[in-house]
Amino acid sequence: MTDSYADLMATALLPYSGLAPQALRLRCVGVLGAAEAIAAELNRERATDDEVVTALTDLIVGGLDARAARWALNGKASRSGAS
Repeated sequence: MTDSYADLMATALLPYSGLAPQALRLRCVGVLGAAEAIAAELNRERATDDEVVTALTDLIVGGLDARAARWALNGKASRSGAS
């Protein structure tokens, strides 16, 4: 079942991502695993609905183009004097 969900997610997100299709699909597999773990936290009442939605949204959006995120981090590090 994970395969079909990962394929569906990757197909839907591909137009919004700068990643190659296989790289995006692999990230989708990771997000699905994270979603399962976060759902367990919600079921154990260790997180609220709003926290869960925010966390999953951030994971999905953050994974659309990891290269841009790495570039932003490297840019901040070089501006702050850190390496």
